Amino acid sequence: MDYLKALAALGLWPAIYPVGAAALAFAGESAHRLRFHPLLALGVGSALATLLLMLLARIGAFVPTVIGACGWVVLALWCWRERVWTRLADAFARARDDFFRHAGAALAVTAIVATAGYFYAMYPKESLLGERDEGIYAQHALHLLRTGGSVVDLSALGIAAEPAVQAVGRGQAPELPGIYPTGQRWTYQFSAATPAWMAMLAAPLGPQGIFRFNALLGALNCIAFYCLLRRLLPARARAWAVPALAVFAFQPAQVWVSRNTLSEPLCAWFLAVGLFAASVAVGRRSRRLGLVAGALIGMGCFVRIDAIVFALAAAAAGLATVALDRAARQPRAAAVLGEAAFGCYLATALAMGYFLACVQPYLLGLADLVVAATVATVACAFLAHAAANAPALRLRGATAARLAWPAAAAMAALFVYALWIRPHVQPYAVIESKLVPQLNGNRDYRETSLLSVAAYLSWPTVLAAGLGAALAARALFAGRLSPARAWILVFLLVPTVVYLWRPMVSPDHIWASRRWLPAVFPACIALAAFGAARLSRWAAPERLPAQTALFALALAASLLWQQRDTLRLREDAGLVAQIGAIAERLPRDRPTYVIGSPQLASALLSGFGVPAVQPPPATWGDAGRYCPAQGDCWMVVPKADPVAGAAFDQTLPLRRLRRVTSLEPLAHGTYEEAGEWRVVRLAR
Repeated sequence: MDYLKALAALGLWPAIYPVGAAALAFAGESAHRLRFHPLLALGVGSALATLLLMLLARIGAFVPTVIGACGWVVLALWCWRERVWTRLADAFARARDDFFRHAGAALAVTAIVATAGYFYAMYPKESLLGERDEGIYAQHALHLLRTGGSVVDLSALGIAAEPAVQAVGRGQAPELPGIYPTGQRWTYQFSAATPAWMAMLAAPLGPQGIFRFNALLGALNCIAFYCLLRRLLPARARAWAVPALAVFAFQPAQVWVSRNTLSEPLCAWFLAVGLFAASVAVGRRSRRLGLVAGALIGMGCFVRIDAIVFALAAAAAGLATVALDRAARQPRAAAVLGEAAFGCYLATALAMGYFLACVQPYLLGLADLVVAATVATVACAFLAHAAANAPALRLRGATAARLAWPAAAAMAALFVYALWIRPHVQPYAVIESKLVPQLNGNRDYRETSLLSVAAYLSWPTVLAAGLGAALAARALFAGRLSPARAWILVFLLVPTVVYLWRPMVSPDHIWASRRWLPAVFPACIALAAFGAARLSRWAAPERLPAQTALFALALAASLLWQQRDTLRLREDAGLVAQIGAIAERLPRDRPTYVIGSPQLASALLSGFGVPAVQPPPATWGDAGRYCPAQGDCWMVVPKADPVAGAAFDQTLPLRRLRRVTSLEPLAHGTYEEAGEWRVVRLAR
């Protein structure tokens, strides 16, 4: 029976493509005639499935077996309607012809993605303790599997009337990590998008599916990035997409995040597929597909609230298109890009509505970021509208061409400043955060952002990116870029500048790199490939594939060697089983008081359904101040804490293998964090 349930739960995954293909057909775009339509259909299908899963999680109807069974039905209906079996032979023939036409690149890409996928999936981090965000996502996924909803119902757990719980609600005791005390139904801090997908993979595969979801996404992101890059590069220089893919797939931050339970990979997926769809839409002059592309980009905001910067990027890219008079010279392409920007605005507005309705404390905690990004987006959109209606506000072709070299020089100067001058300019910026006030006042090391990017991507890549940025600025002003390429490059530049200027994350590496994953790293790699492609215009075309293959091998070997001490590390291995062993010994019909570790209390409560309560820290030394007057009192305490009069006392280990973090990238080495916890029952 369990096997049948697992098989049923798998049904959502093969249904993603039919859902996306049907949505594209409904929008007036036949997926069978779109080039690279599998990627577009997967992107659209995953976006619609994400919204459905979030809705089901919100209303408490998240049942993976039923969702998967519906997915099998959708797949069967689509196959019957489309007569898929009649098209398989032609599809395989086209795939075979494409493979042999690009055999070298296809083999290289397959080898890179397969190798990267192996390192992503085989060495996951069992991130369950919630001292950092990854534990919160994993706990949320386990909670969805157990309860079918995204709220922690204190009444159902029987702890709503606990004095310690009420003290948290009144702000008299610290909150549990990642859970907001919103009445009797507590709310998880982040969006349900990533936990819902993790839960759908864990339903057939068990808890380990939670920790391998991002490995699957990491491999898909490699494919999406490669496809996007091939459309950005000139046709004769597309061989540079292979070494760029090697850097993207093997750079340390990509490897680490793809093993972790964080939301950046899902955000990066929607961004890459959305930009790719925008490029295809411009090529086809399809405004409907442009609207879909913008909505895909905006879907990143449903995953991560800071992705609101993508709306600003779309507005800035639209402003650049109008200000450089591209809209007047190529009105149809500009109209498609305008639809893409509108789709992004619409999806972003809906995402903000979701956070306002479902995760309001989190939205309020980041209100300064949201308001600033919204104001900047509206300003750029207004300026673009004004320039479109006032020719005097636009740069004519000759004027823009005269500014091409000054623009390139300005971009190069900005790069030199960020790399060699800004790191030494004092006073240094410090952390100012409402969400993590305990870090306020510490230096956040934003001045060294570009140096840190170089540590991850390699110095040759970052220097090539600086050259590529200057050459891209020159080509943009000189009118030598197609509308799609110009729009995408400007789009990528905005979040890159924003996140390098203010990373908005803890300053210790490798954690300091996670904000750069969706846009900054891909933008730097794309600019590096663009610069290399421009420099290789005079190279012999027949030698370029071999030369780029050597670059790919050298860069991949260098990046993997850089991670030699953590490449085969399974961080926190066995942590789920260890916490599960503690949970098995605790009752479900009465509160358990966890002393000294809010992270463990959160994991027991969210991950395993234990009615765990964290008493106020001032009462930890006296069990009489929080234990009930009558009945047994169950406690989880550190081994060293004395507890008198225990009727039951068992010690359990909690050992974590962790990687070293440092304020200097990249940190190397590992260490073990060992502890022992006592499960105690006091008879009263």
